[in-house]
Parts: sequence; structure tokens; C-alpha cells
Amino acid sequence: MSSTGPLVNGQQSTTADHRDVGDVGVLDIGGTWIRAARMNPEGEILARARRETPGGADPASVIDACVAALAEAGALAEDAPVGRIGVSVTGPVDPRTGTLFTPPNTDANFDGLELGARLREATGLPVAVDKDTNAAALAEHAHGAARQVADFIYLTLSTGVGGAAMIDGRLLYGCTGTAGEIGHMSLDPAGPRCGCGRAGCLEAYASGPALARRAVEFTTDAEGSPLNGPLREHILAGREVTGAQVDRFAVLGDQAALRALDDARHALCSACVDLANVFSPRLIVVGGSVAAHHEDWLGDASRAIRASALAPSSTACTVVPAQLGDDVSLIGASLLGRR
Repeated sequence: MSSTGPLVNGQQSTTADHRDVGDVGVLDIGGTWIRAARMNPEGEILARARRETPGGADPASVIDACVAALAEAGALAEDAPVGRIGVSVTGPVDPRTGTLFTPPNTDANFDGLELGARLREATGLPVAVDKDTNAAALAEHAHGAARQVADFIYLTLSTGVGGAAMIDGRLLYGCTGTAGEIGHMSLDPAGPRCGCGRAGCLEAYASGPALARRAVEFTTDAEGSPLNGPLREHILAGREVTGAQVDRFAVLGDQAALRALDDARHALCSACVDLANVFSPRLIVVGGSVAAHHEDWLGDASRAIRASALAPSSTACTVVPAQLGDDVSLIGASLLGRR
């Protein structure tokens, strides 16, 4: 098992040693927004800023937006600079170098971006970079649902489905630094096509876009006949369908929406049984916007583990909601690179 963590200015860092003092600048970089904050050593956000994530092919646009957001949040003030920068970014990313691979839901300006090195050059500060789910796992371990728990899985259901594994109190990175892509476990080879190219991945069932896509598909049956209901009326009116709207149509009793949600719930339960069998964690901590609207799924997942996982993991593991909300990745980024 490899637990190699992110590098800071080319040297191995640790996320467990809290001897550093002073404020830290943090970034949470996603496909839609770049969020920045200045945080004190106690983990309080002192100031924050947000910029739209730039598109296009020029990697400099990403760095410029990050630096501008950090400056707006007061992290680069000449009279009171922060001591370091922690960066949470949509994966996959090599945390040892801070270099991105090809993150989904981003433009060409993210492909192969040497994010850590470029931010160090732009700011003159030590920079630690890790994927957003690893940062979130660190935050939930330090301040949230997994406090004092050495073995847990973090899972997020949102625009995508991502994850992280902490085993014996250390994040699991694997030989490439990219372990934890839980959203791309295939639960059914004949299932819906995933953005990664495979079929039946958890993300193809339980992400917000997948819920919307599958609900739309379910408004017609296998023979192509329409299934009438409020969701189909919404579609025929030319309106967009989102994951959040699927929830609203399900409340109205729409059968297509209910089917998409039920499939997502079953997929989550199956994935949690697999995770319990593979990792034998004490907890599976589930966050993200989709999970926040369906906490009842977590109880179903715990019961599925009890019923179907192998003993003794079947009685040792519980599925619980994350506690830190939208700021989880910012909080986690502040823990990266502590020396």
C-alpha cells in the first residue's frame, strides 16, 4: 500500500503535522468555479473570493484566475502574506508534482497543467496540490464525520462521483498518486455509458447529470412509447432538466424521475457493499449535493452492508453523512502541506 502524499516545493509533505503557524491561502478548483480563501491556523475562513473557471486552451488563464482569486481573498497581501498555499482540484492529479492529467468537465487548458509549479512561480510561495476528494477526506477526518476514525472511505455524489480512502490514518494514493476513483467502479457491464468510456459506473447512475439524463430517457418505454407525466411535459416545453429538478418531479409522483432515483439508490447501496468488502472501513462518509438531498439513501446503504457484505465487515461499517458542507474542500486544502 502506498500512501505517498503531495509535494511542497519538491519535498515530501505531511498532512498530519500541525506545527506550522500563520495563515494559509487555499484554492478549490472545479470545472465551473475557482474558489479562494484566507484561513487562520484554527481553520477559520477569514476572507473568500470566487471566479468563474476559464475555458479555452490556454493554461495561463487558469493560473491567472487562481492568482486573482487569491489576491481578492487577501492571501497575497504584501503587508501580511500567507505562509503557503493549499490547492484542492478536480482530479485526477499527481499530488507529488501538482500536475493534472485530463480532468473531466474541463477544457483543454487543464490538460497536463503543471498547476503546482506554475502557482509556485506566480506567487513565490510553497504550494501543495491534491484532488478535491482527498482534501475533503482530510477535512472530515480532522473536523467532521470521521474524527478519530483511522479507516474510512469518503464518497461524494455531486456533478461527478468521486472518492478517497484513508487506511490506518493515511490517505491511500497508489503507485500513480490517483487512487480512489470510486465513481468509476462498474456495477453493471450492461449499464448506462459513463463519461469515462465504460458502462455501469457508479457515476453513470448517481451523479446529478446522470440522474437528469436517465430520467429523460425513462420518459419513453422500451418500445419508444411516451410515459406521460410532469417531467415529459417539462421536456416538451423545451426546458432543461437538472438533477435537482428530478427530485422535484419525483415529489410530484413522476414515474420516470422516481425510477432514475431508485436506480441511483440501488447503485449506491451496491457500491457501499463492495467498498466494505474491499477496504473494511469503519465508516463510509458520503457528501455532495446529491447525497445532501437523499440522506435516506445512506440508511439503505448501511442496511445493505449488514445484509450483503462479508463478515466481519458487515457489522463493522456504517454509512454516514459528511458534516462540513460546501467548504469541505477549502478546509481540506488548508491541511495540505503542513510541515
